[in-house]
Amino acid sequence: MKDYPKKYEDVFTSQRTLKKCKVEDVGVDDKFNTGGTNEYINLLQSTFSGYQKMLFDYWVKMTWLIRRFCYKDVHRNRFHGANNHWLDGAYGIFMRKVVGFDNRFLTRSSFYSPIAGYFEELFPDFDTSNPFKSEYKYPYQYMILENLFLVYQMPERLELLEYGEKHKMSYLDFQDYIINYINCANEEVEDDIYSFYFCHRIGVPYVKYLK
Repeated sequence: MKDYPKKYEDVFTSQRTLKKCKVEDVGVDDKFNTGGTNEYINLLQSTFSGYQKMLFDYWVKMTWLIRRFCYKDVHRNRFHGANNHWLDGAYGIFMRKVVGFDNRFLTRSSFYSPIAGYFEELFPDFDTSNPFKSEYKYPYQYMILENLFLVYQMPERLELLEYGEKHKMSYLDFQDYIINYINCANEEVEDDIYSFYFCHRIGVPYVKYLK
């Protein structure tokens, strides 16, 4: 991963963007005694952070369980698709008839597959250690799930996340850093190898790797 100098204008942390919400003008409907604006912000941060870590923990366990399924001694070693057609079909019937849930309802969200694609890299012993007995802890303090989604297609994604973590970047700071990075990378090779997209169904940005 190259450390490109700052060259391109900030988008998400520009004054033009940030002036749309002046923090001093933010209030809270306090009839429920939330404790005022600062306490409201703290509650939002702790609630969203806790929810993301819970999601990550459950996605790790779900993926691990999905990959343990065997049918006629054939191991379903991928969490969705790319398995034998009859094996995936047997798994679907097993989930709906025996377990009583439709696996697709949770695993076909826009976020699940991109995040689950990190597990083998983040946890090299993913298929040899049981997450119900050993903790698979979320590995970042500053890089939230939105950051992982932002760079999930990029080959150097773990290095980029480590850079953002090391520099304690906020979500908006990391987005501007990535915009500068991909534009510099494209310019260096004189080709569009990266493009910045928005996932229109959910309005969250990600980098598309075009090669």
